Amino acid sequence: MFKNLNCHSLGHKVGSFEDTVKLAKEFGFAGVDPDLGYAREKGVAAVKDLLAANGLKAGGFSLSVSWRDNHSDREYAESLEKFAGDCRIAAELGVTRCMTWVMPCSDKLTYHQHFEMFVSRMRPVAQILKGFGQSLGLEFIGPRTLRVSRKHGFIYTMDGMRAAAAAIGTGNVGFLLDAFHWYTAQATVSDIEALDPKEVVYVHVNDGRAGVPVTEQVDNKRELPGNGVIDLKGFFGALRKIGYDGPVTVEPFNDAVKAMSLPDAVKATSAALDKVLKA
Repeated sequence: MFKNLNCHSLGHKVGSFEDTVKLAKEFGFAGVDPDLGYAREKGVAAVKDLLAANGLKAGGFSLSVSWRDNHSDREYAESLEKFAGDCRIAAELGVTRCMTWVMPCSDKLTYHQHFEMFVSRMRPVAQILKGFGQSLGLEFIGPRTLRVSRKHGFIYTMDGMRAAAAAIGTGNVGFLLDAFHWYTAQATVSDIEALDPKEVVYVHVNDGRAGVPVTEQVDNKRELPGNGVIDLKGFFGALRKIGYDGPVTVEPFNDAVKAMSLPDAVKATSAALDKVLKA
């Protein structure tokens, strides 16, 4: 696995893709998530040259399809057509990992309605990705505090998302595995150790707030990794054991990190990530 930088995941806007690449190199990251819009504007070769010149790998790209319960069938179909273009550019860049998050609740759909919609809309997405040799990572969202805010519950555990991946049935769907959601869903190290490495498509790392019970942790109030709440030694030990070799991106949703200058935020993130990876 390798240190990967996504400035948006730190809560920061960045001027250009070149700025992200410069910061990644300066602060010891091994990869960045590519900017597909930049690749369209400047060309795939320009992105490849920029990454190569700075010794960086390409991480993953976000799912751009309008698939959620507030999107109409028309919106979904139109976005699916455009998504194939994203996949083509990503494939030319050598990027094989696509990811999205899945809301663990809904005011509109019951669990069964949500599951049916989710699987039926994700299957064509996964089929498109498969045609380009790419995988889809689905992020389950663990905090109880979020689930109870809506009328109906939905998938929020590793087992639930694994079952959904099996129902999609294309063979290229796995996890965007986020340490905070792994912790708040009360999963275990052995749950990760039971996975095939192909099931872990992408990894987010962060930490919980000290002194807050797991059932009261809030999704958008996290800490940089190394705060001592989440068993990150066990988390990364399990990923190493199964042979995960992909990006590790910090996503703290933390006001103090957002308040820093972008270089300071990247520097602090790099140091925190180094600490937990070495541990």
